[in-house]
Amino acid sequence: MTQWHKVLIAMGFSVGVTLVSMLAMAILTGEHIPWPFWAFAAVCPAIISGPVTYILASQAEVNRRLNQQLMATQAVLRAQADIDHLTGTLNRAAFYRQASDYADDAPACVLLADIDHFKAINDLHGHAAGDHALRIVARTLQAALRPNDLLGRVGGEEFAVLLAAMPEELGIVIAERARSAIAGLEVATADGTPVVLSISIGVAPLEAGDSLEQALAQADAAMYAAKRGGRNRVRAAG
Repeated sequence: MTQWHKVLIAMGFSVGVTLVSMLAMAILTGEHIPWPFWAFAAVCPAIISGPVTYILASQAEVNRRLNQQLMATQAVLRAQADIDHLTGTLNRAAFYRQASDYADDAPACVLLADIDHFKAINDLHGHAAGDHALRIVARTLQAALRPNDLLGRVGGEEFAVLLAAMPEELGIVIAERARSAIAGLEVATADGTPVVLSISIGVAPLEAGDSLEQALAQADAAMYAAKRGGRNRVRAAG
């Protein structure tokens, strides 16, 4: 409904109520009301209610648009608050919150991936090279996942993944595919020295009713087992 429709409705209502009231008074008192009074009773409410309704309707429309803009801004800010701005993945708090809400009865699994020798990359080649490595790994991991899976940066060089409705056996396949893709990547440093990347991944099941923290702890233990086994490999919990 446009503002002018609202104005016309308000004017019609005001005029109608005034005329009906006068008619009721004339009937009850038996008095004859001359036509100029009827005309005055029709014109005055229209003159008053028209501009007032237009101002109120305009203000209501402005408020509605401002409210829409506010809601859109809040949605953007909420989304930005959940994002790790270096890698574009979920940050730690957002990953834990969204992963904890996972309630599908189908089995899921969690992955914990850590970039191998990341401290050496930072120490020898600078933080810019380390940041570049983080972004490359994040993009490659994200490309290996489905839209309903979750990926978050949960530590300095550590990423967590929730593979929704996926048994551990298939989760290991996905982890191996991601590991293999990252193992072929290089980061170019400021002096042109190429740095070969690799990651170690731990995989653990997440059955219905299981604790997310417990599953991630199991994946973390499996990931460190992969580190001890020589890095650049996938290990399953248990």
